[in-house]
Amino acid sequence: MEKIRVRFAPSPTGLLHIGGVRTAFINYLLAKKENGALVLRIEDTDKVRSTEESKNAIISGLKWLNINWDEGPYFQSERSELYINYLNYLIEKEAVYPCFCKKEEIDIEKEIAKKRGKPYKYSQRCKYLSDKERIDKISKGEEFVYRFNVEPGLVRFNDLIKGEIIFENNILDDFIIIRNDKTPVYNFSCVVDDIDMKITHVIRGEDHLSNTHKQILIYKALNKETPYFGHLPLMLGKDKEKLSKRHGSVSIEEFKNEGFLPEAILNYLFLIGFSIKDNKEIFTMDEMIEEFSLSKISRSSPIFDHDKLRWLNSHYIRNLSDEELFNRAIGFIPNDLISGSREKLLKILREIKPNIKVLGDIKDLTIYFYKQPEYNQQELKNIKNNINFINFINDFINIIDDIEPFESSLIESYINKILKEKNILLKDIAQPLRYLLTGKYVSPGLFILIELLGKEKTKKRISIIL
Repeated sequence: MEKIRVRFAPSPTGLLHIGGVRTAFINYLLAKKENGALVLRIEDTDKVRSTEESKNAIISGLKWLNINWDEGPYFQSERSELYINYLNYLIEKEAVYPCFCKKEEIDIEKEIAKKRGKPYKYSQRCKYLSDKERIDKISKGEEFVYRFNVEPGLVRFNDLIKGEIIFENNILDDFIIIRNDKTPVYNFSCVVDDIDMKITHVIRGEDHLSNTHKQILIYKALNKETPYFGHLPLMLGKDKEKLSKRHGSVSIEEFKNEGFLPEAILNYLFLIGFSIKDNKEIFTMDEMIEEFSLSKISRSSPIFDHDKLRWLNSHYIRNLSDEELFNRAIGFIPNDLISGSREKLLKILREIKPNIKVLGDIKDLTIYFYKQPEYNQQELKNIKNNINFINFINDFINIIDDIEPFESSLIESYINKILKEKNILLKDIAQPLRYLLTGKYVSPGLFILIELLGKEKTKKRISIIL
């Protein structure tokens, strides 16, 4: 059996979209499952919109996600000679012809079609020029494009995800395959590269389905075998509209900057795109490869739920060791904590770990360790009116310096002793004490919190009500 070869072929006209990541990941899983190869190709023939920044973002994004390709990256901008060779073959077969129509002339044709309420199709006026007329126009330096000569008939193929697809050729006009600057249009360069790279399976978003019609016609004109095609349903937001920035983060760079882990993102994309038995939600990479099958891809559009992704991300964070969390979170930890004791920082991370959904939460969850809290005056007034709490605080301040070593277990012992002597319950002092120490009512355990804050900060903060 022929070795499966797939490709991920993004256009570098923006940041790497989460929808593109899903396409790349599915191709990666297919290649791994079938012991095939994944090719990375950057389709950068659009000189106006393609940018180096986007190229770099695509490559670094895939590397960060550990979607590792087997060949490439190839850049279409470096493969011009190849496209010209294939173009010459089509010229010899009279499968294409030069079109000298100016933009203004095309615009007039489009306006006429619009007024008639009909979809625009090129008039084919240049198709019937004689060889002499063509040579004459070229010798005069007139600019021209190459159009593909669409013959009557239909295109039928079996989509690996959608099933049988039939296109009538009469819905197409004679589409352009080479621009007047001699650069190839997407549909042509894509086919040539897929032939040259021996791509066997083209798995991509369903927004490319209309391109497939044109591409199959080009394959046939080049007398080449077409690959298998599969078109993935596009991801939607919760409102069932196409996923966009108004739904939240959509580029992998944004997810990375928020503090999502790559393994959580890939696990989530696997969850929402496949029919999975047993309601299992957590998958290792090896398990996803083992479970993968094109037949399990849902035909309906998956709904992207940021909240579910955050939940999944928190699961992965909770399962990191202290050292792993430190290494993953290094860019999110405030400098005030980085500059202190590493041992203490690891303890802080361990304590806040259960509350971290994304690494970007760390700043908020640790701010009171290095910055004086801001208090609500009404909250302070309520605490001052709590007689039991005031009695406890007076004794606690007096014995803080005696607690040595200043560790949570000994702190707990001293606090319980005061509470027992004064016949006060821990629940009566825990929340007001937590508030004075952090300015919040949610924090790590009370005793480890006091240990991590240290004697001086603890005394200073609880003294504010005395």
